[in-house]
Amino acid sequence: MKTIQRQEMSAMPTPRRTKGDHMLHADVVDSKTKAGVWMGEQDAFKSNQAGIVEALKDTTDWVPIEGAVMIVSTEPAGITIVAPNPTLPGMIVLADGGSPQASQILRAKGEELVRKSMAGLGIAEVEAA
Repeated sequence: MKTIQRQEMSAMPTPRRTKGDHMLHADVVDSKTKAGVWMGEQDAFKSNQAGIVEALKDTTDWVPIEGAVMIVSTEPAGITIVAPNPTLPGMIVLADGGSPQASQILRAKGEELVRKSMAGLGIAEVEAA
C-alpha cells in the first residue's frame, strides 16, 4: 500500500512575477481594467470585432496576423497588436515601443484608432467595469 503525502498549501497569496521589460501585458483575469476598448453591443460582438479589424487595416500600416492586426509605427517606433477579446465584447490593444513612454504612446494611439474605427462602423463604446 502506497502512502500519499499531503502537501500543505500556504494561505498566503503568491506574488506575481516582476515585469522588468517595457512590454505592456494583458492578463486574462480582469482584462477589462487592463487593456483595450470595450463596445456596448453584446449580441453581435464577434462580427463587430471583425469589422473593427478590417477598418483598422484601411487606416494603418499593418502586418497580417491570423485574427488580429499588428500595426507598425515609426513615430514612435514600435508595434501595436489589436485583437478581438475571445470571450468579451471588446478589442485588446497591446503595444511595445523602444521605451516605457513609447509603449504608452503606442497603446494610446492604438486605442484611439480602435475608437475611430468603431465610430465609423456605428459601434458604441462602453466604459470598462
